[in-house]
Amino acid sequence: MRVAVSQYEGIDATPVLPLAAGCLVASARADAELAGLDYRVTVARQAIARAVEDMGRPEVLGLPLYPWNAAYALTVAGAVREALPDCLIVAGGPSVPRRPERARRFLQEHAAVDVLAFGEGELTFRELLRARLGGGSLEGIGGIAYRDGCDFHVTAEPVRVLDFSVTASPYLDGTFDELFERNRSRFHMALCETNRGCPFSCTFCDWSLTKRVVEFPIERVMAELDWVVRHGFSHVMLADANFGIRPRDTGIARRLVELKRATGLPSTFYFYLTKNNHGRNLETIEILQSGGIGTWVGLAVQDFDDDVLEAVKRDNIQTGEAMKLRAICGERGIPTFNELILGLPGQTYESFARTIATAMPSLPRHDFVLFLCRLIENAELGDPASRERFGIETRVCQWKTSTPGLEAVIDEYQEVVVGTRNMPVEDWKRTYRLSFLAAALYNLRLLRVALQYVPEAMGISLTSYLELLANHMADAESESVYGELSAVFDAYLDSLLAGGPFVLPYAGSTPIVVEEAVAMAALRRYDEFLAETARLTCGNRSEAMGEAFRYQALITSRWGLTEPIVERFQYDWPAYAGNGGKLAERPVTVRFTPGAAAGHARYDDYAAAHLGSMRARLDSGRVECEARAAQLVVL
Repeated sequence: MRVAVSQYEGIDATPVLPLAAGCLVASARADAELAGLDYRVTVARQAIARAVEDMGRPEVLGLPLYPWNAAYALTVAGAVREALPDCLIVAGGPSVPRRPERARRFLQEHAAVDVLAFGEGELTFRELLRARLGGGSLEGIGGIAYRDGCDFHVTAEPVRVLDFSVTASPYLDGTFDELFERNRSRFHMALCETNRGCPFSCTFCDWSLTKRVVEFPIERVMAELDWVVRHGFSHVMLADANFGIRPRDTGIARRLVELKRATGLPSTFYFYLTKNNHGRNLETIEILQSGGIGTWVGLAVQDFDDDVLEAVKRDNIQTGEAMKLRAICGERGIPTFNELILGLPGQTYESFARTIATAMPSLPRHDFVLFLCRLIENAELGDPASRERFGIETRVCQWKTSTPGLEAVIDEYQEVVVGTRNMPVEDWKRTYRLSFLAAALYNLRLLRVALQYVPEAMGISLTSYLELLANHMADAESESVYGELSAVFDAYLDSLLAGGPFVLPYAGSTPIVVEEAVAMAALRRYDEFLAETARLTCGNRSEAMGEAFRYQALITSRWGLTEPIVERFQYDWPAYAGNGGKLAERPVTVRFTPGAAAGHARYDDYAAAHLGSMRARLDSGRVECEARAAQLVVL
């Protein structure tokens, strides 16, 4: 019997090994009755007919469905049904609805799918294969919904896997060896698990459905890491919801460092930190940093307002712990970022403006990631009671690819929150403009130095300053730079509220996110942008504030300007921008040598390279200044 499991790439491709598909196949192969079946894993997002052909005419097809691949995978399922009428098509994953009425409707809308598998899939898929092989009934298999003629059946609740020794690893049983050989150029990142489950109850997330944290056998975890480096993977990412939640996790970090010293790999390690334990988190980070493994410390606060955190059942997560860790990492030069979500229940324009400002400390290696709240199929926030309680208004928006060269074939869709009882649509639009303007100014460094100095110089809060800029943008003349930025925001908001894409092409380019479009518009007229901002900020009232804008202008590369620039300042801006603290009145001469991005022949290429550097926390050029010994010191 031929079995295909097709875990298709997302609308924005991540070159990662398909862990879910691999676990399904490996766990099936571990069963003696199923070991001899013909298994095939496919991942490529390609023309539908070619995707069907790549499966090799299976008798059973498994489809892990995620928000980023569900529309494509279900289109493939329809083509498989037409080509192979007797194939058993099973859909699982987070985008399969678990609520009975939603599951029934899903099977009615997607007639090609025979079975929906709820929860973890390894053991369920194994039982489905046994039933298919032996001609048995599906009735006794727990955790599924299936169609039998015109009848619709939901079986017993799915049971968590509490002992992963009864499953198997695709890294260790040969599943990924075969896949890697066929797709060497496709995969650059390995995705692993050390535990599964999340003890927290955040209503916007479906990790909260798992509750109990179950560890994978430590021998399996260590052997998988060995496989990863043996096969030359320089990037490793964990699917754990809370790495660091177990005392053994620091030992896993140490094993990575041992591998790095022995083999030179991995170079980077990405993971989600556990909550409420900044001591262990810091230990984990220090182990990785000391071993030369790059990592960014993600602090998923989502919001800094206590009322909002209570509304989404996140009040048992201590935001103060994340703030402590952020400050310690900042002192040690360790990169950090805050994750925020716009559109959560309880948020208001005023509260989220404060949250944005709180996510913008004077730390040179920090930024924030801003997500629009998207309703996930099985998360509590998406159920009818929550929608009614919080007055949630949404739009189903197109998710178009922003990956250059990727042929998406089928667009995906996301249900995006555009208003709530506390933040009606007009307030949401205003909040969107302020928040993503701040993302462009801070994360993409259009105004990083000035943002750092404004509260000290003007005696106002950063929140008030962001509002000043956003309000000016809303009222700006169309021919001004801020008027052009306002038009960019109008285009994105009009698209979202009409159910269109939430990424748009900028001047004919590949679609990009809104803050990058804002940055591209500002960088094209950057001197005008700074002059307009400076007039609004300080006029001629503050010599130091004026110098802040002049220093910002110096250290931001311009398209086509490739020669070094030397300027004299009365204040030590390089030290202030690099280390924070008080601005010292200490004359300094600064030389800025633009990076390679400035020399690109096309503006779009310059902007893409420049913004890529900003995303990676790299400088746009080389900054040197005179020290007291009159020698050049690289900062």
